[in-house]
Amino acid sequence: VYLAALVWIILFKMQFGPDVFGTMRSVNLVPFAGALVVNGAANYGEVVENLLAFVPFGLLIAMLEPQRSFAAKLAPIAGTSLALQVLQFVFAAGASDITDLLSNTLGGAIGLGLYALVRLLASSDACNGVALAGTVAVLALIGLLVGANW
Repeated sequence: VYLAALVWIILFKMQFGPDVFGTMRSVNLVPFAGALVVNGAANYGEVVENLLAFVPFGLLIAMLEPQRSFAAKLAPIAGTSLALQVLQFVFAAGASDITDLLSNTLGGAIGLGLYALVRLLASSDACNGVALAGTVAVLALIGLLVGANW
């Protein structure tokens, strides 16, 4: 459910059809440049949004693979972010940006850290309950977005 929502957010730009494809293709390989400049001023809102979008990924990976090392958990997060950036370029569905890759990966790392912190304070059952509540909340939000735009 989370990965489907992530693809919908990043590739489809929360649209309900392929209309977004073929509209924009660019690559930015300079971290924290280019895409952050809006009307001549730095705008970090997109960085924060990308970071927040990948925090659940870190939580989920940590829950599913608790025995793996931090690097082994972070690799699929960075790989998924890279794959989505490449797909954005291939389908001309937005700007492929190194800043997005970095902020997505950092968001996943924060999720991994949050899970480790929660595990110190609570049981795995509590973590699973929080994950279930988060999934239900995301599905409800997606339902509201779909309903409002239908």
